[in-house]
Amino acid sequence: MTTRREFLAMAGHVGAASAITLFAVRVNAQGVEYKATNVVDGGTISGRARLAGKSPDPDRIIIGKDNHVCGEGHATHDAVLVDADGGLANTVVTLKGIAAGRAWPGGEVPSITQEKCAFHPYVQVAPKDAELTIHNKDPLLHNIHAYELIGRARRTLFNIAQPQAGQVDKHKLELRRGNVVEIDCDAHNWMSAWVFISEHPYAVVTDQAGRFELTAIPPGAYELSAWHPVLGTTAVPVKVSRKAKTTADVAFAG
Repeated sequence: MTTRREFLAMAGHVGAASAITLFAVRVNAQGVEYKATNVVDGGTISGRARLAGKSPDPDRIIIGKDNHVCGEGHATHDAVLVDADGGLANTVVTLKGIAAGRAWPGGEVPSITQEKCAFHPYVQVAPKDAELTIHNKDPLLHNIHAYELIGRARRTLFNIAQPQAGQVDKHKLELRRGNVVEIDCDAHNWMSAWVFISEHPYAVVTDQAGRFELTAIPPGAYELSAWHPVLGTTAVPVKVSRKAKTTADVAFAG
């Protein structure tokens, strides 16, 4: 059985390198940063992310410490979560080639919670240079280690200890070149999570059935791109018309 770490070595970090190419949206091809503007007569794209091939086996890592909180036996984590119809959860779907559009919604603050020795959520989207709020709900020590993925390399963003239940810390996600942040717990080797950094708000995480929706999109031709922490990237061309609802799926071969 291939473990999550082995998948990351073979595919996830390769996928992250591809993500840096496909999702380099901080500055567009003309060297102009994304601009927030009032979108009139925008369109909508909805669809599903799917896995066409076989889903890899989930990790099974022995819970060797803090069993009173973390549980007994093995921690089982489905890094590739697929429903009965092939819908792929925890996939970031975003638009490539958009230079201007709606602003980020106000009041949304990225956060991650440690509860029962697991990170929640597993995958999320955050604006560039966002401040991540980190909560510890467990009555034990967690050590949160965040990395910026740059190709096959990992650069530490922060590495902090949270020894107490109820502890809250905040850290800015200041990336140099990448778009993907991997978060591990140095105290519990089965814990992991991901933050995808986007220049624009046209980026969402699929639900448990692989569904997504992007709204208020300026009319135009784009590339609908999808990134998954294990499966890498895939993309399809898409055209958005005024006030129109467009359906488009993205598929991974597995």
